[in-house]
Amino acid sequence: MKRVQIAVVGAGASGLMAAGKAARCLRERGKAGQVILLEGNPRPGKKLLATGNGRCNLTNLHISPERYHGDAEAAKAVLARWPSRQVMEEFGSLGLICTSDSEGRAYPNSLQAAAVLQVLWSACEEAGVETAWGFEVRSIALRQNGFLLTSKSGETLFAEKCILACGGMASPKHSCEEKGYGLVKALGHTVTELSPALVPLKTSSRLCRSLKGNRCKAKAALYRGEEKLGEEQGEVLFGDGQLSGICIFDLSSRLGKKWEHTELRLDLLSRFSVQGITNYLKQLRKNRPALPAGELFSGALNLRIGQELVKCLGFSREMPISKLSPQQLKQAAEAAKALRFPITGPGSWESAQVTAGGVPLRELELSRMESKKCPGLYLTGELLNVNGDCGGFNLHWAWATGLTAGQSAAASIK
Repeated sequence: MKRVQIAVVGAGASGLMAAGKAARCLRERGKAGQVILLEGNPRPGKKLLATGNGRCNLTNLHISPERYHGDAEAAKAVLARWPSRQVMEEFGSLGLICTSDSEGRAYPNSLQAAAVLQVLWSACEEAGVETAWGFEVRSIALRQNGFLLTSKSGETLFAEKCILACGGMASPKHSCEEKGYGLVKALGHTVTELSPALVPLKTSSRLCRSLKGNRCKAKAALYRGEEKLGEEQGEVLFGDGQLSGICIFDLSSRLGKKWEHTELRLDLLSRFSVQGITNYLKQLRKNRPALPAGELFSGALNLRIGQELVKCLGFSREMPISKLSPQQLKQAAEAAKALRFPITGPGSWESAQVTAGGVPLRELELSRMESKKCPGLYLTGELLNVNGDCGGFNLHWAWATGLTAGQSAAASIK
């Protein structure tokens, strides 16, 4: 049976970062070759390659607890220890040049997720990290002075310290690591209810189906009854029975576990007030009285969206706008400011970018990412009850927890 000092389970973002950091720290102390990276897939970083549409939005210059959900308050300490600039410097020390856009999203200069994976993997190799591809961990048992890890095929491995970086349940075509939650439960941890996050929102609205394939800029607000759950601005994409886009993905994290009486309201003309739009429509009626009502918003909105909005209002599309009353014009303005879509739930795990829920942070010593219930065990990334908005926040959490765990596990080796 092979024996190592540190075993890292999972070769995703946080696992690669943790393994490389641990090996470099041990090497500095003259203890090279004591870290092994275990991965059930035949190669590392499968999900990482798909992030940011293949460009890998690896962090954000505006990291703050307000952009996270779950145990966001407890996560403050970890985020403060690893601000975005420090994470970018860490990548810089590995040879990766990073750049950022006007919204603070940071990318590799090449805009290739493959470049991030290559840097992480080659750094692991140079530091002497051993690997075991196809080693799907079935169980982890606590033993005196360490952990006994058993694979699905019956192989065993003993490690003094164990870092669980198994990832979550989102996007199973890239990796479905639900077994990670079973491993932490077997070692004494609890797991909060899990749900897909950063997903499209499903709707029963026929309007959404009519607009399939169209997109527009809007201010999107999620309501439960008259309680506003959140508001985001950006591009909205209409699909068959669902709405998507970055602003919708971010709002999905605020949906929670119940979506009865929940609706999405789209402000299609956020620069203008209801009165301002009403005045515009009155002036349009004055200047072009013969204009068909179906073209009421042709000068202000996406043509198809404007036509469907008029249809929803029940106006005859061929009727001249001179026939519309002031009240009807105000009604049209109000609809453009709050186009409503009843929400019937979040998208599926297949469409999710991350997992909401996981191991509560109160069960860890956050300065080390070490389990309070099982000393010598370290947890990272998506396994934890923290999920962020779109824009590099989730990968930043993976790097921050992976760096902390790798560094701490190496420091604990006597």
